[in-house]
Amino acid sequence: MTASAGAPRSPSEARAAALADARRFAAARRPADLIRQWATDASLTPSPLDQRTVVAYDAVALDAAAGYEALLLSPVAPLGTNSVVAPTSQDRTLTTTRSTEVVSDPTNVLALEAAARLREAPDARVRLCSVHQTLRPQAVPIPSGHTTHFRLFALADAGRGLPDDAFEVHAIIDQAAVHLRLLDAAAERFGLAVGRATASILADADSNVLADRVADALGRRLPGLELERALLASTYYRGIRVLIRVADAAGAELDLVDIGAFDWAGRLTSDARQRFVASAIGLQLLPLRFAVR
Repeated sequence: MTASAGAPRSPSEARAAALADARRFAAARRPADLIRQWATDASLTPSPLDQRTVVAYDAVALDAAAGYEALLLSPVAPLGTNSVVAPTSQDRTLTTTRSTEVVSDPTNVLALEAAARLREAPDARVRLCSVHQTLRPQAVPIPSGHTTHFRLFALADAGRGLPDDAFEVHAIIDQAAVHLRLLDAAAERFGLAVGRATASILADADSNVLADRVADALGRRLPGLELERALLASTYYRGIRVLIRVADAAGAELDLVDIGAFDWAGRLTSDARQRFVASAIGLQLLPLRFAVR
């Protein structure tokens, strides 16, 4: 690696320099500095929810996904887990000095685990889920119910592509069904005011046939779900995205569930035949936005 004069010339040298800086900065800090940062740094603030409440919602989410293997993820992932396989900036992730980053999207981490399994067994069908305290430290306005670190429930399906987009269709429908079961179960257990759900199917110009198949399958499997169609402009997804929108306790509509197809499994396994569908829901939004006050 070529470096400018005076700069570290290798990742190991850069890491050693960063650790030395951290030791030096920490040695200069005083208790008052810790209290000041604790009071002003949003990434350090405890969740607005009681931990018992959080764990109770975790259980409801995992129960709704009985067909998925539940993983308890590490707080960190390999450096570049988000920015290497997806068109996102490394700035949205907290990077450490040890070639790792704090998890800012568990779906990317589930893609890593799925790819590792598919490299060992290319014909396998991998179904994973996880509840994770996710950190996104970017400085952006935070809407009601959103915080810098938050509880996210994620699902992932990975495996070989099938004729007629069958893998993507079945995975999208299965994941949508899990999220709707979660909403129904949470509404019943916690007395939430959950409005009627609407699914917006967004597809790019090359994926209209896939969108038709998804719409048809959603209509048959989940007949109570209202459907809309729209053009997908984002390159983050592989042709299709499904957003499930629900009205909260105040009647405000909220894009609560995000489901999409991605090329991550194919890229991570170097096998273009591998497919990957993932989704997520911000669990903490349920008690913060749907509870009846």
